[in-house]
Amino acid sequence: MRDLTLGNMNFGFALFAVAVCIWASIDYNRFIKFWMLRPAPYTQRVKVVFRFLFLACVIGGLWRLVEIGKTTGRPALSYLRALPFAAAWFVVFFLMLRIVEWMARKRSMKQ
Repeated sequence: MRDLTLGNMNFGFALFAVAVCIWASIDYNRFIKFWMLRPAPYTQRVKVVFRFLFLACVIGGLWRLVEIGKTTGRPALSYLRALPFAAAWFVVFFLMLRIVEWMARKRSMKQ
């Protein structure tokens, strides 16, 4: 990519995606509930399947980061400029997640 800002945004979003998938692997109960109809506790098989899903996403994201690094040919330290973009995406995602969880709690309290 010729435009450095767009390249940094692209790399930052890929970093964000990897970070979210790592977070989802660690705190899997928080993320499984968005795909499962019934609440926790989940069976061991469900936990294992979702952890493999998140692991596959991490591997795919890391693969994408390496591809971006190879195609642009920029020095590795130049990618540090992508960290603010990744952090901004992470903050937006975290706030959206908290709002969805808050709305779900509010809805469950009404019932």
